[in-house]
Amino acid sequence: MKRFFIAAAVTLLAISISTSAFAHSHLSGSNPADGEVVTEPLQEITLEFDGDIEKGSFIDVTTTSGKEIEVQEISIGEGTLTGTLAEPLPNDDYQVNWSIISADGHPLEGKFTFAVNAPVSESAEEVTEEPSESNEVVNQTTEDQENTATADEVENESSSMTVILIVLLVVIVAGGLFFLIKRKK
Repeated sequence: MKRFFIAAAVTLLAISISTSAFAHSHLSGSNPADGEVVTEPLQEITLEFDGDIEKGSFIDVTTTSGKEIEVQEISIGEGTLTGTLAEPLPNDDYQVNWSIISADGHPLEGKFTFAVNAPVSESAEEVTEEPSESNEVVNQTTEDQENTATADEVENESSSMTVILIVLLVVIVAGGLFFLIKRKK
């Protein structure tokens, strides 16, 4: 009986550790790659992960001076996160900040940089009217609040599962000790 409880406890512990340790999705590649100098117009950034990712994952793109670049659409596929930009990026250095929710519910984030050095056409040199900053700030704030709420919900669900597994393990160990003590008497 003692061996049964020890085996059950070890199995539960192994299951809980292996699920959380191996289900994270890590960045396996990106287009453009970290440190790459892009010489053609770029309007899409793709990140590839070694596992599935959930809704609520996002990409932020900024210039070296800190100016945010609008990501028009974010699409999530099997292990990919793609950000489509409103227009091709002008020549500059960029930083991509990404945040994903892996298949096991754990949020992960990271960043990488790249540069754009594409030939400039005369029509691209014309100055275009930019949207007001206040609209961009309001849209970004609302989006950040939604992403934070989703990440918190997912983290709470993951924490609940861990608590349930720990309580179950404690009950099994306590039951085993009770039966061992009762058996010795």
